[in-house]
Amino acid sequence: MTSRNEFNIAMQFLTRLPIGGEVEHSDESFARSARFYPAVGLVVGAIAAAVYFAADVFLPNNVSAFLALLAGVAVTGGLHEDGLADAADGLIGGRDRDHSLDIMRDSQIGVFGVLALIFALALNWSVLMAWSDWEVLIGLIAAHAISRHMMTEVIGRYDYARSDNAKFSTPDLGTEDQTFARLWTLAVIIASVFFVGLWATVIGIGVAAALTSGFAQYFSRKLGGFTGDCLGATQQIAMTGFLVGTLVWG
Repeated sequence: MTSRNEFNIAMQFLTRLPIGGEVEHSDESFARSARFYPAVGLVVGAIAAAVYFAADVFLPNNVSAFLALLAGVAVTGGLHEDGLADAADGLIGGRDRDHSLDIMRDSQIGVFGVLALIFALALNWSVLMAWSDWEVLIGLIAAHAISRHMMTEVIGRYDYARSDNAKFSTPDLGTEDQTFARLWTLAVIIASVFFVGLWATVIGIGVAAALTSGFAQYFSRKLGGFTGDCLGATQQIAMTGFLVGTLVWG
């Protein structure tokens, strides 16, 4: 399986963008495609940034910022937002491991899920409102890429919680694949340092990494590993953490 096909697998899994029909994959290629998650984040972030740039020509920046966030949701089909809502309902509302997993399988959204989505969207929008136009453009791309990189760290470090339909249980994301993902993210970090600022970027990454680590330890203790919903929640938590963290220095 070539790298191009693995990138297409990652695009098909994480977005609704047309990539030329159904991409065939093995369990191994599906697992290895996670190394392209930061690259998919670049694409999603670039689309969101382009929407902001186009809308800002005609609309107030508060509306442009909202449309940029909406574009990110549209491109992914709300995949990560759905994960955040389900994880919030299951992890907060579940009495034990089995109860939490049952709640996370339920398609209905509860109060914890609604609150998590509202707070995440409000925080992200607030940060975009505090940035200059160039900071919004580069910051959006960086936030989408870095947050999806945090998903690869979770996949590489933790086991899959479910015994059935375990997409990520075997094979694990290897050291070479994790290094590949980190190189994609490093290029984004360099651009963020130039446009958003060194310490703002460093603090943003630090906050995103700390929240990812804390969240991963929490769901690992409660569930015995991660689920797809945990990965979606990881992306949302890391993205919000990065965006809010960048404002600490400013």
